[in-house]
Amino acid sequence: MTNGPLAVSTRNPRYFTPTSGPDAGRAVYLTGSHIWNSLHDGMGPGPDGPDEPERLDFDAYLRFLTERGHNFIRLWRWEHVRSQAAGGNYHLNMSPQPWARTGPGTAKDGKPRFDLERLDDGFFQRLRERVTAAGEVGMYVGVMLFDGWALHLSPPPDHIEGHPFHAGNNINGVSASSINDLQVLPLDPRVRSLQEAYVHKVVDTLHDLPNVLWEVSNESCGGGAVTDEFAAFLGMDTAPSWGDSTGWQYWVIDTVKRHEAARGYDVHPIGMTMQFPVPEQTKVNDPLLGSRAEWISPGYDDEVFAGGGHPMAGGAPPSRWYTDPPVADGAKVVLTDTDHYAPGHGDALWAWKSFLRGHHPVLMDYGLIAGFAPAAESAADTGVPPFAHYEPARWAMGDTLRYARRMELIDAAPRRDLASTGYALANPGSEYLVLAPDGDGRAFTVDLRAGEYQVEWFDVTTRETAPGDVLRVESARSVELTSPFPPGPVVVYLRGRQGR
Repeated sequence: MTNGPLAVSTRNPRYFTPTSGPDAGRAVYLTGSHIWNSLHDGMGPGPDGPDEPERLDFDAYLRFLTERGHNFIRLWRWEHVRSQAAGGNYHLNMSPQPWARTGPGTAKDGKPRFDLERLDDGFFQRLRERVTAAGEVGMYVGVMLFDGWALHLSPPPDHIEGHPFHAGNNINGVSASSINDLQVLPLDPRVRSLQEAYVHKVVDTLHDLPNVLWEVSNESCGGGAVTDEFAAFLGMDTAPSWGDSTGWQYWVIDTVKRHEAARGYDVHPIGMTMQFPVPEQTKVNDPLLGSRAEWISPGYDDEVFAGGGHPMAGGAPPSRWYTDPPVADGAKVVLTDTDHYAPGHGDALWAWKSFLRGHHPVLMDYGLIAGFAPAAESAADTGVPPFAHYEPARWAMGDTLRYARRMELIDAAPRRDLASTGYALANPGSEYLVLAPDGDGRAFTVDLRAGEYQVEWFDVTTRETAPGDVLRVESARSVELTSPFPPGPVVVYLRGRQGR
């Protein structure tokens, strides 16, 4: 990767731009699939794993991504050596971890206990190798520093007893008993010191790599409560009391920024993602927007959850972030991740809608749990969709990236008002990219300025492209357009010919 690290564009803050290199000043649009074991070994079917952790073929993962035209991954940090996901259908007994396993004594997973005062060079070597390999194929990497989900939302007792900071798993006398001991301020000074040393080591390991973005934590607690019914679904007798991780997450952000500044390192953007549960679901994204993070991944904030509702209660409708995303206003760069508002879902229209509203679509790709090839079908009893289920979304993400690179994206803005369909990304008079999502084959209108436009049609479903005639507009007006394809969702790209 020949460009420098990313920074939020001052010209169009919906996007990053490289701080140096041949693409400095150009908008960078990010999109890609991710899955839990992209950094660690030890994920597979069933609640219990083998003695030798299952290994991810990272080279195969990168080939899968590049074949579909992606340029971003979340590099998952899974802190547990014993845990489960997907309703207990999968174990995530993850290794290596950042700390050396020296013993004496045996941890819950049957291996030597951790010495939390000794960082494990093998973990950090793997971290650098994977981020470097991703950069060599043009991939940006969201490096997740912590994980909150498994600490409070994975089945007990492993949600805490499977963590290295549980008393039975380390030789240092550290005895975390809930997520509150690790991600809610005030922290025990020793825990805080251990976390700070780990964060510093991650930054030291990756600071010179231009394809890095930091992420604080995945789905940490936000100070809300769940019902006894939901607690029972998690396997808990009663609803626990979880604190608010916001202050801790802000501390992590400041810790990264202070360390980069103190060492004179290049600055890399850091992100904050949805918390759960929160006191008011409709305000779930407020702590993200109020943070010093440069990018965010929002979650369910739909009005249907006003008055104490929450999206995990069952029967929740699809979020607006999936069906009709809000227009990005540039307050933060938005990596819109289905993990936080549509787990298990993902299709081509979601990717195109997100892109044309000024966001960066990122797919929580459960179809990759069984592997990276079409033959890797998930068994019917695993509770996750098979590989093929997500193929339309994966290819669509790559298609949006191709158009993003063709456009002068730095000058484009999402506009509901320019097209009768409500989906347009445009620099009026120069470029218009318009989505007609309904697929009914009827004509739609686009408000165009005077000029000549080269027309190109793209069928979202078949991925076919068809050139159109040059469109001449004598004066600014609403122009009616009709797709040359059979009924189905379609995109039209109008590019001004002035000076080209």
